[in-house]
Amino acid sequence: MGKIVLTMQMSLDGVVSDVDQWMTLSDEILKDTVDYYESVGLVVVGGRTYASLAEYWQDAETSSASREERELAARLNTLPKAVVSRSRRELVWRNSRQILFRDKDAFVREMSELKTSTAGHISVESGAGTWRLFIGASLFDELWLFIHPVVVGRGDRLFEGAPGRLNLLLDNSKVYENGVVGLRYRKI
Repeated sequence: MGKIVLTMQMSLDGVVSDVDQWMTLSDEILKDTVDYYESVGLVVVGGRTYASLAEYWQDAETSSASREERELAARLNTLPKAVVSRSRRELVWRNSRQILFRDKDAFVREMSELKTSTAGHISVESGAGTWRLFIGASLFDELWLFIHPVVVGRGDRLFEGAPGRLNLLLDNSKVYENGVVGLRYRKI
């Protein structure tokens, strides 16, 4: 049984939505992400972001100019993926399955079962609503935040509506050459 790790890109002012408009990835970040995926046994994505992620990463495997991004895409495309949603989604990404849930209790049961039955870590990739479900149910072990040196001003913020205090311990930090700061927190 691995950990549930919430991984996300975040602006300096806490925005986690529309990342394609402000995120500045680098080969250095992609390399660390590829290394991280060696320990991942399952990727979880929300139903609202699934189609766009599937399209991007399937295409990036062959079309990206970055060797690191192609490597990351190849790894993501082969990993098992679980799409969590309250309604059915068309599954177009290799190795995907749907997990439907009606309410928070059903969500907690499904994710708890996944955690005990998955070899390796579970990486929760998107989106803001899905991350909030995990945070609200205290169903995570770590947060891996990439804080980008940009103030976006508007958008979804990760901790809006958090159920209360979250005690976290900084396990690791890294400043990337492009100014992005990677922060790994463990829930305590």
